[in-house]
Amino acid sequence: MPKLLIPTYYKSEKELLKEAFRIVIRNNPKIRIDLALKLYNSKKTSLAKSAEIAGLTTIEFKEILADRGIKREIEGDEIEEIDRKIKEVFG
Repeated sequence: MPKLLIPTYYKSEKELLKEAFRIVIRNNPKIRIDLALKLYNSKKTSLAKSAEIAGLTTIEFKEILADRGIKREIEGDEIEEIDRKIKEVFG
């Protein structure tokens, strides 16, 4: 079957498989959420990017993290960086 589609619609079997993957992800919210959770847990994406991948708002994604007992990483500057910035501003 893929061999029939490649010359007409796709340049290669790899391109066909990439499109098939996108369609499966796009049409299955559970898979999107699971993928986003795996990316977030492996620290490959931020909270906001993971929520976007899941097709959710950040608040909805936070709720899923809480429901599954996943602790969120708080992103921000290190204490030393904050102290340096305070000294720059206030002397």
